[in-house]
Amino acid sequence: MALNYKQIPYRTEWVEYPDIGQVGKEIGAKPTTPNPDGSGVLLWTCPMLIDPNHLDVEGKATVLSDSPVIIKYLDEVYPEIKAIPDGTADIHTVWLPLAGSITGKLGKLIVPLCPNILSPRGAEYFVTTREKWWGPLNQFCPDRAKAWINVQEALDKIASALDANGEGGENLRVVPGKVTYADFALVAPFLWAQSILSEEEFNALKSWNGGRWGKILEQNAALLGVD
Repeated sequence: MALNYKQIPYRTEWVEYPDIGQVGKEIGAKPTTPNPDGSGVLLWTCPMLIDPNHLDVEGKATVLSDSPVIIKYLDEVYPEIKAIPDGTADIHTVWLPLAGSITGKLGKLIVPLCPNILSPRGAEYFVTTREKWWGPLNQFCPDRAKAWINVQEALDKIASALDANGEGGENLRVVPGKVTYADFALVAPFLWAQSILSEEEFNALKSWNGGRWGKILEQNAALLGVD
């Protein structure tokens, strides 16, 4: 979404789960996330970015990982359209963990279903690694009804925070009147949910809080294409 919004030409290369670590090593990206097994080893995650337009101190294309790091870099070297406009850094500091809480709540519902949309090789890797970390996936979310309640409660808090902006109307932007990275972070967990949940469940999710989440997706639809 950020590259589309900033109107930076790009090409996406899709990487399967079993290959993320190897690709990260090969391109020189930094690992970003502690291994859930408690070993302290860092794992590679997507997205990763290669920018051939700006060279590092060794004369090689700049390589970055971790979404907030990538966003900060893009705003520094391509400042014409900023994803974090001047004066909004503090708002983003507050909002990004809030959006992340939705990912965590939805994750209880989504993680057990992820193998359904992966290739056989990707699904096998996903199941093997996640069950090593968290136990059997069929027991990961033993009470889906309760998990949905937790999601709704978290979204209620976000809806209240959006309303506190005092923008008027439907309050669909984190920063009133501006498109920002905070909006992208809020949309991201809904896109994840859309790719995996049943149509019935996802339509119900979109309808909550007066249909606000569906409206937010519609509002950002022009930025959701992938090149």
